Parts: sequence; C-alpha cells; structure tokens
Amino acid sequence: MQRLRYFRRAGFVLATLAVVAFTLGSTALPASAAKKPVIPSQTQVDKANADAQAKAVQIGQTEAQLAAANASLLKLNDQVETLVEAYDGANAKVDAAQQQVAKAQSDLAAAVKARAGAQIQMNVFAADSYRGASGLDKLSALMTSDSPSSFLTRAATLSALARHQQSVIALMTSTQTTQTAAQNAANDALSAQQSVLQSASKAKDAAIAAVNSQAGQVAAINATQLDLQAQLAVLRGTAKDLATARAEGLKRQAEEAAAAAKAAAAARAAARAAAAAAAARAAALAAQQRQEEEAAAAAAAANGTPNSGGAAGAADGGIVPPGGHSISTPAQRQTAIAFAEGQVGIWYRWAGAGEVGPTVTANGVQNVSGYDCSGLTMRAYQAAGLSLLHYTGAQWDDGIHVSRDQLQPGDLVFFATNTNDPNTIHHVGIYIGNGQMIDAPATGEQVGVHNAFRSDYIGAVQL
Repeated sequence: MQRLRYFRRAGFVLATLAVVAFTLGSTALPASAAKKPVIPSQTQVDKANADAQAKAVQIGQTEAQLAAANASLLKLNDQVETLVEAYDGANAKVDAAQQQVAKAQSDLAAAVKARAGAQIQMNVFAADSYRGASGLDKLSALMTSDSPSSFLTRAATLSALARHQQSVIALMTSTQTTQTAAQNAANDALSAQQSVLQSASKAKDAAIAAVNSQAGQVAAINATQLDLQAQLAVLRGTAKDLATARAEGLKRQAEEAAAAAKAAAAARAAARAAAAAAAARAAALAAQQRQEEEAAAAAAAANGTPNSGGAAGAADGGIVPPGGHSISTPAQRQTAIAFAEGQVGIWYRWAGAGEVGPTVTANGVQNVSGYDCSGLTMRAYQAAGLSLLHYTGAQWDDGIHVSRDQLQPGDLVFFATNTNDPNTIHHVGIYIGNGQMIDAPATGEQVGVHNAFRSDYIGAVQL
C-alpha cells in the first residue's frame, strides 16, 4: 500500500513536471506565431529599379530624337530663307514686267491717238479723192487763181498735202504694228513672271508648312521629355521606398528573430530549472517513501522555489533641449490634427503650402495643389490660430521640447540625417497618437498616416 502511494506521488510529480515544461514552452509561442511583417521581396525591389532604369533609357532616346529634330528644324529654316529670297526676287521681276506692260499700254494709247488723227486725215483725203482726182484739184486751183503765181502756190500746197497724206498712212501702219508687238511682248513677259512667282510662292508656303510641322514635332518631343522625367521621379521614389521598406523589414525581422531566440533560450533554461526542481522533489519524495517503508516513520522534507527576474528597457526619448514654453491649447492641437486629416491624399510638392501648381503625381506632372512637410504643419496650426514659419529649423525652435514618452496628439515630430545634430533636421510631421503621424512624405507621394518613430527620429516639440 505504501509502495502504491509512492508510485502515485512519483506519477503526480512527473505529470506536474510535464505540465510545467509545456506551460513554460508555450510562453514562446506568441512570439513565433505573431503576424509576420509584409516585406517587399528583392524581386520587387529589382523590378522597381529596372522600371526606373528603363524609363531613364527612354529619356535618353527622346533626347537623341530631340537633338535630331532640332537639327532638322535648323536645316528647314535655312531652306525657308532661300525660298523666301527666291520669292522676293520673283516679286521684283513681276513688278518690272508690270512696268513694261504699263509702258506698252502708254505707247499703245499714244499710237491709238495718232492712229485716230491719221484716220481723220485719211477720211478727208478719201473724200477729196472721191470728189475728184488730184489733177482735177490742180485744174480747179488754176481756174480759180488770180494769177499764175497764185496757181503755183496752190499747186505746191496740194502736192505737199498729198505727200503728208501718204506719210500719215505709213505712220498709222507702222505704229499699229509696233504697238501690237510691244503689247504682246509685255503681256508674255508678265505672264512668264507671274508663273515664276506662283511657283516661288508655292515653294515658300510648302517650306514654311514643313518648318511649322517640324516645330510642332520638337514641341511634342519636349512635352514627352518632361512627362517622362516626371514619371522617372515617381519610379525612382517607388524603388527607393521599396528598398527602404525591405531593409527596415529585414532588420525588424532579424530583431524579432533574435528576441524570439532569446525568449526561447530563456524558456528552455526555465524549463530545465523547473525540471531539475521537479526531479529534486521527486527524489525527495522517493527518499521519504523509502524511509517510511524502512523506518515506518514520517519525515518532512523542505522544497525550494526558484526566483525569477526580469529587465525593462527605456525607450529613447530623443533630444530634449531645456527651456521654452507651450504656446498652444489642447483644442488648438486638435484643430491642427483635424486640418491635417483633411489633407490626406493630397500630393507632395516642393515648397508647397496647399497652393495649386506643377506637382509630380503617379500620372506625371499635373497642375494640382500640394504640400511639403513644413508647409503642411504651418497650414495646420494656422487653421488653429497659431503662426509658424515655413521651415523645419524654425519650427524646431518653437514651443517646448518633450521626450517620446511625453508626446501628446498635436505635437510636432522631427527627423534628421544625424539624430544627434538638430542642424541636420530634414522632415516634420504632426503626431496623432499610437506611434503614428500625419505628414507630407516625399516627391511622388501623398499626405498620409505613417510611423512616427522611424530610425531617423530626433525629437518632438509641443507648441
């Protein structure tokens, strides 16, 4: 019966040891079973870098296209100048031809006038001839003369008139021939020069159209170049963010793995200590049982329990310079947070404070509103009735500095390239609690909620 009690006690001790070992071992489960962080893969990082590189190559190609297009435009401009000069020369020749036509027309008018006079004299001569021959005229002149000398005078006059009539007829004929030839020559010259002018005008218009078309191509390539450069900025920003997220994620993963390994080692050590204690208790019970069987007397045995300890670390509170005083109320800080929350989704823009202007977005450069980091905090506290300068260095010097464990929603959190030197501060956000902030991150990104305790955290200011 006593031996049966011995085995029961030993079984109880062993069962207790198993339960202790299971319990202590299970304390490491939450760390290993915790949700793993989402870490971008190296393939994703490489693809983002490759996309940015491909966009840079495309920009290089468009630069070559732009150079070729500009060279072609210069060549076309030279051609246009040559053709415009030819057009001007043709215009001058047409003017000269028109002057020749005008002179020919003037000569024609004079010839027409002379011809009209000749025609009148011809008509008189024809009428005289119809009334009688020239001999009859001479006889009439003789019969009606007062003396022979008068007769001779009249006869000479009739002879001169006849010769003049013949001269008028010859002049009319030659003038008509000369006038017709001059008019025809002037018209032919004008027609030829007008044809040359028409050809020169068409060549000039075609060349100008080619220059305008080429200039349009140059402008289009320039626009494409600007758009590609904006896209490249976004792609490079994406690649940088993925690489940073991967590095931070792997670091956090390694830290969690080290902490889990340390916790597991501690759990194993505790389990071994508990097992040793349980084994000692079992041995003591066994010895007691043997003494009861041998001596039939009960003896009490003392059992000890191991102490356990722990350590806690204090979080880095950042730089907390002395001095300063708070200049805001809790209500004003809530107003600033509410304003910042209303700007979530607005794109980052260099030197932006909410104005509309050229802003790099995921779809290229667009004319939309945007903020940079200090512009967002300035406008947020301006909405709450406080005036801040649009500069992180000046905002760091406002209000009172607080450590991380003193942070309250509405405080400004700052980040620097050297977390021991406030002169290297490059970013600021508005703390909203639970380790988060609202900020305008970087080019190609939007105002949003992000981790407030990054590795480059330098300190905080309560306005």
